[in-house]
Amino acid sequence: MYAGALDCAKKTIQKEGVFGLYKGVIGPFWSMGPVFALYFVSFDQAEIAIRKMTGNTGPNKRNLTFPEILVCSGFTGVVGTSVCAPAELLKVRQQTALARGLDSSFMGAVKSLWAEGGVTKFYTGVGATLVRDVPGSMAWFGAYEMAKQSVCKDPKNPTIGQALFSGGCGGLGMWLTALPLDCVKTKIQANRTGNASWLGTARQIASEGGIGAFYRGFVPIILRAFPANAACFACKEMAQKGLDKLF
Repeated sequence: MYAGALDCAKKTIQKEGVFGLYKGVIGPFWSMGPVFALYFVSFDQAEIAIRKMTGNTGPNKRNLTFPEILVCSGFTGVVGTSVCAPAELLKVRQQTALARGLDSSFMGAVKSLWAEGGVTKFYTGVGATLVRDVPGSMAWFGAYEMAKQSVCKDPKNPTIGQALFSGGCGGLGMWLTALPLDCVKTKIQANRTGNASWLGTARQIASEGGIGAFYRGFVPIILRAFPANAACFACKEMAQKGLDKLF
Protein backbone atom coordinates (compact mmCIF):
# COMPACT_ATOMS: atom_id res chain seq x y z
CA MET A 1 0.00 0.00 0.00
CA TYR A 2 2.79 2.40 0.94
CA ALA A 3 6.43 2.50 -0.15
CA GLY A 4 7.57 4.02 3.12
CA ALA A 5 6.84 6.60 5.82
CA LEU A 6 7.02 9.61 3.48
CA ASP A 7 4.84 7.90 0.87
CA CYS A 8 2.31 7.04 3.58
CA ALA A 9 2.22 10.66 4.79
CA LYS A 10 1.89 12.01 1.23
CA LYS A 11 -0.98 9.70 0.26
CA THR A 12 -2.77 10.26 3.58
CA ILE A 13 -2.65 14.04 3.15
CA GLN A 14 -3.82 13.79 -0.46
CA LYS A 15 -6.77 11.61 0.53
CA GLU A 16 -7.77 12.99 3.93
CA GLY A 17 -5.91 16.27 4.38
CA VAL A 18 -3.39 17.14 7.08
CA PHE A 19 -5.74 16.03 9.85
CA GLY A 20 -5.69 12.53 8.37
CA LEU A 21 -2.26 12.19 9.95
CA TYR A 22 -4.00 12.41 13.32
CA LYS A 23 -6.55 9.71 12.57
CA GLY A 24 -7.13 7.58 15.64
CA VAL A 25 -5.58 10.06 18.07
CA ILE A 26 -8.70 10.54 20.25
CA GLY A 27 -8.59 7.09 21.88
CA PRO A 28 -4.91 7.33 22.88
CA PHE A 29 -5.36 11.02 23.80
CA TRP A 30 -7.89 10.19 26.50
CA SER A 31 -6.28 6.94 27.61
CA MET A 32 -2.54 7.69 27.66
CA GLY A 33 -2.72 9.88 30.77
CA PRO A 34 -4.43 7.16 32.84
CA VAL A 35 -2.21 4.46 31.28
CA PHE A 36 1.05 6.21 32.15
CA ALA A 37 -0.29 7.04 35.61
CA LEU A 38 -1.04 3.33 36.08
CA TYR A 39 2.43 2.43 34.82
CA PHE A 40 4.23 4.73 37.24
CA VAL A 41 2.01 3.94 40.24
CA SER A 42 2.23 0.20 39.54
CA PHE A 43 6.01 0.34 39.26
CA ASP A 44 6.31 2.27 42.53
CA GLN A 45 3.99 -0.12 44.37
CA ALA A 46 5.82 -3.15 43.02
CA GLU A 47 9.14 -1.59 44.09
CA ILE A 48 7.80 -0.98 47.62
CA ALA A 49 6.64 -4.61 47.81
CA ILE A 50 9.99 -5.99 46.60
CA ARG A 51 11.95 -3.79 49.01
CA LYS A 52 9.84 -5.05 51.91
CA MET A 53 10.25 -8.66 50.81
CA THR A 54 14.04 -8.35 50.49
CA GLY A 55 14.57 -6.10 53.51
CA ASN A 56 15.98 -3.41 51.26
CA THR A 57 14.54 -0.43 53.13
CA GLY A 58 15.70 2.43 55.32
CA PRO A 59 18.19 5.25 54.76
CA ASN A 60 20.91 2.91 53.45
CA LYS A 61 18.74 1.06 50.97
CA ARG A 62 20.48 0.02 47.75
CA ASN A 63 19.28 0.49 44.18
CA LEU A 64 17.08 -2.23 42.76
CA THR A 65 18.93 -4.97 40.90
CA PHE A 66 18.20 -5.43 37.21
CA PRO A 67 16.03 -8.55 37.78
CA GLU A 68 14.06 -6.63 40.42
CA ILE A 69 13.51 -3.79 37.95
CA LEU A 70 12.26 -6.28 35.37
CA VAL A 71 9.75 -7.77 37.85
CA CYS A 72 8.40 -4.31 38.71
CA SER A 73 8.17 -3.22 35.10
CA GLY A 74 6.58 -6.47 33.92
CA PHE A 75 3.85 -5.93 36.49
CA THR A 76 3.16 -2.46 35.04
CA GLY A 77 2.61 -4.01 31.61
CA VAL A 78 -0.09 -6.30 33.00
CA VAL A 79 -1.87 -3.44 34.77
CA GLY A 80 -1.60 -0.97 31.87
CA THR A 81 -3.03 -3.42 29.33
CA SER A 82 -6.46 -3.16 30.94
CA VAL A 83 -6.75 0.43 29.70
CA CYS A 84 -4.38 0.33 26.76
CA ALA A 85 -6.00 -2.55 24.84
CA PRO A 86 -9.38 -0.85 24.16
CA ALA A 87 -7.70 2.46 23.29
CA GLU A 88 -5.32 0.74 20.87
CA LEU A 89 -8.22 -1.15 19.28
CA LEU A 90 -10.17 2.06 18.69
CA LYS A 91 -7.09 3.69 17.15
CA VAL A 92 -6.50 0.77 14.79
CA ARG A 93 -10.17 0.60 13.78
CA GLN A 94 -10.25 4.32 12.99
CA GLN A 95 -7.06 4.13 10.96
CA THR A 96 -8.30 1.20 8.84
CA ALA A 97 -11.95 2.20 8.47
CA LEU A 98 -11.71 4.33 5.31
CA ALA A 99 -10.00 1.57 3.36
CA ARG A 100 -13.04 -0.59 4.14
CA GLY A 101 -15.54 2.13 3.27
CA LEU A 102 -16.60 2.57 6.90
CA ASP A 103 -17.06 5.56 9.22
CA SER A 104 -13.57 6.48 10.44
CA SER A 105 -14.66 8.86 13.21
CA PHE A 106 -14.07 8.03 16.87
CA MET A 107 -17.77 7.53 17.58
CA GLY A 108 -18.09 5.54 14.36
CA ALA A 109 -15.46 3.12 15.65
CA VAL A 110 -17.14 2.92 19.06
CA LYS A 111 -20.56 2.19 17.54
CA SER A 112 -19.11 -0.40 15.17
CA LEU A 113 -17.37 -2.30 17.96
CA TRP A 114 -20.44 -2.16 20.17
CA ALA A 115 -22.61 -3.52 17.37
CA GLU A 116 -20.14 -6.35 16.74
CA GLY A 117 -20.08 -7.68 20.29
CA GLY A 118 -20.79 -5.21 23.08
CA VAL A 119 -18.29 -4.50 25.86
CA THR A 120 -16.21 -7.64 25.31
CA LYS A 121 -15.50 -6.63 21.70
CA PHE A 122 -13.47 -3.66 22.98
CA TYR A 123 -10.97 -6.17 24.35
CA THR A 124 -10.24 -7.80 21.01
CA GLY A 125 -6.49 -8.38 20.91
CA VAL A 126 -6.02 -7.98 24.66
CA GLY A 127 -3.80 -11.06 24.74
CA ALA A 128 -1.64 -9.69 21.93
CA THR A 129 -1.46 -6.32 23.73
CA LEU A 130 -0.29 -8.13 26.86
CA VAL A 131 2.36 -10.01 24.86
CA ARG A 132 3.62 -6.65 23.60
CA ASP A 133 3.32 -4.61 26.79
CA VAL A 134 4.92 -6.91 29.35
CA PRO A 135 8.31 -7.26 27.58
CA GLY A 136 7.93 -3.72 26.24
CA SER A 137 7.47 -2.34 29.75
CA MET A 138 10.42 -4.39 30.98
CA ALA A 139 12.60 -2.82 28.31
CA TRP A 140 11.10 0.65 28.90
CA PHE A 141 11.62 0.83 32.64
CA GLY A 142 14.71 -1.39 32.49
CA ALA A 143 16.58 0.89 30.09
CA TYR A 144 15.38 3.99 31.96
CA GLU A 145 16.38 2.79 35.42
CA MET A 146 19.75 1.42 34.28
CA ALA A 147 20.51 4.66 32.41
CA LYS A 148 19.66 6.62 35.56
CA GLN A 149 21.93 4.44 37.67
CA SER A 150 24.71 5.07 35.15
CA VAL A 151 24.46 8.87 34.99
CA CYS A 152 22.98 9.89 38.36
CA LYS A 153 24.65 10.07 41.76
CA ASP A 154 21.17 9.65 43.22
CA PRO A 155 18.88 7.80 40.76
CA LYS A 156 15.87 8.82 42.84
CA ASN A 157 16.68 12.49 42.31
CA PRO A 158 17.76 13.01 38.67
CA THR A 159 18.24 16.43 37.14
CA ILE A 160 16.06 17.40 34.19
CA GLY A 161 18.93 16.63 31.81
CA GLN A 162 19.54 13.22 33.37
CA ALA A 163 15.81 12.41 33.26
CA LEU A 164 15.60 13.47 29.61
CA PHE A 165 18.56 11.30 28.61
CA SER A 166 17.42 8.29 30.63
CA GLY A 167 13.84 8.64 29.40
CA GLY A 168 15.03 8.71 25.81
CA CYS A 169 17.00 5.52 26.44
CA GLY A 170 13.85 3.97 27.89
CA GLY A 171 11.91 4.84 24.75
CA LEU A 172 14.54 3.30 22.49
CA GLY A 173 14.66 0.15 24.64
CA MET A 174 10.90 -0.17 24.59
CA TRP A 175 10.37 0.15 20.85
CA LEU A 176 13.40 -1.89 19.83
CA THR A 177 11.84 -4.69 21.88
CA ALA A 178 8.13 -4.13 21.24
CA LEU A 179 7.94 -3.14 17.57
CA PRO A 180 7.66 -6.67 16.08
CA LEU A 181 5.16 -7.59 18.82
CA ASP A 182 3.21 -4.41 18.09
CA CYS A 183 3.06 -5.39 14.43
CA VAL A 184 1.32 -8.66 15.32
CA LYS A 185 -0.98 -6.94 17.81
CA THR A 186 -2.07 -4.32 15.28
CA LYS A 187 -2.83 -6.88 12.57
CA ILE A 188 -4.93 -8.91 15.02
CA GLN A 189 -6.93 -5.85 16.04
CA ALA A 190 -7.42 -4.79 12.41
CA ASN A 191 -8.88 -8.22 11.62
CA ARG A 192 -12.67 -7.94 11.89
CA THR A 193 -13.38 -11.67 11.76
CA GLY A 194 -12.37 -12.09 15.40
CA ASN A 195 -10.65 -15.44 14.83
CA ALA A 196 -7.02 -14.37 14.29
CA SER A 197 -4.52 -16.21 16.49
CA TRP A 198 -1.19 -14.73 17.57
CA LEU A 199 0.97 -17.44 15.99
CA GLY A 200 -1.15 -17.55 12.85
CA THR A 201 -0.89 -13.79 12.42
CA ALA A 202 2.87 -13.86 13.03
CA ARG A 203 3.28 -16.55 10.37
CA GLN A 204 1.19 -14.52 7.93
CA ILE A 205 3.34 -11.41 8.48
CA ALA A 206 6.54 -13.44 8.04
CA SER A 207 5.22 -14.96 4.81
CA GLU A 208 4.52 -11.48 3.43
CA GLY A 209 8.01 -10.08 3.91
CA GLY A 210 10.18 -12.13 6.23
CA ILE A 211 11.70 -10.63 9.37
CA GLY A 212 11.67 -7.15 7.82
CA ALA A 213 7.87 -7.17 7.73
CA PHE A 214 7.82 -7.04 11.55
CA TYR A 215 9.80 -3.79 11.49
CA ARG A 216 7.69 -1.71 9.11
CA GLY A 217 7.68 1.90 10.28
CA PHE A 218 10.94 1.39 12.17
CA VAL A 219 12.52 4.74 11.24
CA PRO A 220 9.66 7.10 12.24
CA ILE A 221 8.96 5.11 15.39
CA ILE A 222 12.59 5.26 16.54
CA LEU A 223 12.85 8.95 15.62
CA ARG A 224 9.82 9.58 17.82
CA ALA A 225 10.80 7.22 20.62
CA PHE A 226 13.71 9.17 22.10
CA PRO A 227 12.21 12.69 22.37
CA ALA A 228 8.69 11.54 23.28
CA ASN A 229 9.85 9.31 26.12
CA ALA A 230 12.51 11.78 27.23
CA ALA A 231 9.71 14.33 27.74
CA CYS A 232 7.47 11.72 29.41
CA PHE A 233 9.97 10.65 32.06
CA ALA A 234 11.29 14.18 32.66
CA CYS A 235 7.74 15.42 33.28
CA LYS A 236 7.13 12.47 35.60
CA GLU A 237 10.25 13.20 37.65
CA MET A 238 9.53 16.92 37.88
CA ALA A 239 5.87 16.33 38.80
CA GLN A 240 6.91 13.84 41.47
CA LYS A 241 9.36 16.33 42.98
CA GLY A 242 6.65 18.99 43.03
CA LEU A 243 4.15 16.68 44.67
CA ASP A 244 6.71 15.55 47.26
CA LYS A 245 7.19 19.18 48.28
CA LEU A 246 3.44 19.73 48.59
CA PHE A 247 2.68 16.52 50.44
